[in-house]
Amino acid sequence: MPPAALTLDDAGFPLADGRPLDLAPKERAVLALLLQRRPAVVSKEEFAAAVWAGLAMSDESLARSISRLRRTLAGFGLTIESVYGTGYRLDGEVPALAPSRLVGATHAQPATVDAYLHARQLAAQRTPAAVGRAIELLRALIEREPGYTPARVALAESLAAAIGWGQLPTDPSVEEGLRVLDEGKRLDAATPGLAGARGALLDMAWRFDEAALAHADALRDGANDPDTLLVYARHLLLTGQPAAAVEQLRAALRLSPHTPLLRMTLSRALVQAGRGADALAEARASVTEHPGQLLLVAFELAIRAMVAPSPDIEGAAWRLSEGPDTPPFVWTVLSFVLAQIGRREAALDIIEATLICSRTTTGEATLYAAPLAAIGELDRAAALLQRAYDERCGMLAMVLRDPAHAGWLRGHPVGRQLLHDVFGAGDSGG
Repeated sequence: MPPAALTLDDAGFPLADGRPLDLAPKERAVLALLLQRRPAVVSKEEFAAAVWAGLAMSDESLARSISRLRRTLAGFGLTIESVYGTGYRLDGEVPALAPSRLVGATHAQPATVDAYLHARQLAAQRTPAAVGRAIELLRALIEREPGYTPARVALAESLAAAIGWGQLPTDPSVEEGLRVLDEGKRLDAATPGLAGARGALLDMAWRFDEAALAHADALRDGANDPDTLLVYARHLLLTGQPAAAVEQLRAALRLSPHTPLLRMTLSRALVQAGRGADALAEARASVTEHPGQLLLVAFELAIRAMVAPSPDIEGAAWRLSEGPDTPPFVWTVLSFVLAQIGRREAALDIIEATLICSRTTTGEATLYAAPLAAIGELDRAAALLQRAYDERCGMLAMVLRDPAHAGWLRGHPVGRQLLHDVFGAGDSGG
């Protein structure tokens, strides 16, 4: 489906995907004039004549309208540029995507919107520390502004991400997220993202049938929302449908082409679908587009080690660990790279040091099952996965679907039983 567009109707009213924007009359008129004149500059005199109808217009009143519009237009990828001494002009691509959850989220006090956007940006980094901070900010925001429902959706999504990292216990965190969403639905059932966030939480609890219903609800209202497509694609990966997940992620990237998390997930889906070369191309593209992001570099190395292992990637993998505060995921990637290129003892040294001498959570520990399996330590790998199952670690489902485990799980008695217990009888066969 084509992306939602920001347009004008025959009467000059701004529309988002054919529906009127929720704006005050003066803001609506200011935006209409900016759209009509784009890319030209609209002078203050023109605003006074067209919007204030010849009545006195102060610079402050115009500036207030522009400020409110800027918050709304952030959801469309548009900005309003100030032209010194002259006026304002609209900058950005039109028609543009209108992510409905961002547009709706801007209708609040500036401090509330700023806190919400900051938390979303942190959560999008998908590192344990960033997601944890996002959860703190969102809980505090909901306590201050209990009626601000976009924060409830963002908190539920962040809780799902934290469960996925093994940071939080699954069952109580899922229940917290569902309570937050239920209250958000009671306050404003039309809030975008409610159903998708519910589906993401239910997936973390391995309640896949219930999650499928929630995702279906989400798609009915959010087929043009990249976040909705992303969480649905993850559901498809968890339920063994990687080709369908690739289609959903491609659609999401067309709507939001510069989101690194989408490219990372697409790369993972392509590997799961048996398309290693395409997966590596996507992983490399994410690094090129977002230089300097350690998580993306580590992810690209992991994909290379999985689909095209060669000794020349060892140096790059070691360099990941040279920073003063090496994130935990770096050691996982480094040990996997070493295992995949035949450096058994070096990989074991890292695995032993991490699992025995650090505060690795049960969820994080499951990530070392892949390098252990790669060096033939299948029973030890299975034991890590079994422990995660015993502790109801939500991230286990995605770890079991990791393509690195595709070659051995069904042939191992513990692995076969885990597939059955997490996904159902259809996944237990060899």
